[in-house]
Amino acid sequence: MGRRILPVIVARGLRFIQVVAFALLNISDLPLWTQYFVNVGLKGRTLVVLERWGGIGDLICLLASVRGLRARHPASWFVLITPYGCAQLGLATRLCDAVTETQTSFHRFIRKVCGSERYYVPLLPDERTPPRSRSRIHLADEFAQVLGTSADLESVALRTPARVRGRIIKRLHDVNPEGRPIIVVHSGPTWPVKEWPIERWSELMGKIAANGSVIIRVGTDFDPAGRYVSQEPVPNTINWIGRLALLDLVALLEQASIFVGVDSGPLHIATALGVPSVGLFGPTDGRLHVHPRARAVIVSGTSSCLGCHYGVTGPGHWKTGCANDIVCMREITVDQVLSAVFRVLNRTATRARATVTASRLSVD
Repeated sequence: MGRRILPVIVARGLRFIQVVAFALLNISDLPLWTQYFVNVGLKGRTLVVLERWGGIGDLICLLASVRGLRARHPASWFVLITPYGCAQLGLATRLCDAVTETQTSFHRFIRKVCGSERYYVPLLPDERTPPRSRSRIHLADEFAQVLGTSADLESVALRTPARVRGRIIKRLHDVNPEGRPIIVVHSGPTWPVKEWPIERWSELMGKIAANGSVIIRVGTDFDPAGRYVSQEPVPNTINWIGRLALLDLVALLEQASIFVGVDSGPLHIATALGVPSVGLFGPTDGRLHVHPRARAVIVSGTSSCLGCHYGVTGPGHWKTGCANDIVCMREITVDQVLSAVFRVLNRTATRARATVTASRLSVD
């Protein structure tokens, strides 16, 4: 009996020494090292890792597979590796036991100690060599298919800490004391192949502002390649570009009447929250990317090359452009988007009135 127990004790002792050494060298990740030691080292739970680079939309759709993977590994300690800057978003779903960003010291450590059969890094067909065609199914289902499980998008719910929500509500009251409808807009920057001309955004926001709504612009000053992009000021809008942490953005979107934007992270957060949204899409199919919780209105052009991302031999575009000069985005008109915005606003107002009427009837 003692001979069988001794190797286990020795193995756990060596693991403890290894964890302590890494932790002392990388003190900023100490809470994660502590969790690892308690759960894997002492309790003997199996380490399972799910890793994904890329953007926020990919991360939200990937999270729909977590419950299926946890059912496959019921006694596991489940760690999510997010793209840089997205750890707080992963934590906000409470689907995983621990979350860290790519290339942290803790990420490098668990990449070494986790068995390959429990370390999941799903590649989509067009990310393989050579690229293959993408299926016309929702991105969440596509990730689940690669992982051999099923997608559960309803399980992906973002929860904002009360202190963050309270801070944003105060900021909103300062800029919108009358309580007018809040429209959050994200015009970019993103990959150029997904962008809409900035002069059309200016025209659109001017027409929306004339309707009495408060427009708040969000995003960053850097494109996905890390290059600085100057954001032109737009009259009658509130510029919060580069002034919100990721959880601040989530809290702001919770308070929004509607979100309008291109295919990018803020749109995917808004739809996951169930915020009424208008999304502008060209090379990709919005119906296969946004969270169904929001019933978003997708605005696209009519060019024959629309949706070229799903080509037989891989995407028919590259990140910075395409052979057709991104005609799929340029042919979207201001009137198209404006009509979609007012349609969603009217639908939202109708629901709000119905809710008030129902509550009054229940009181009576």
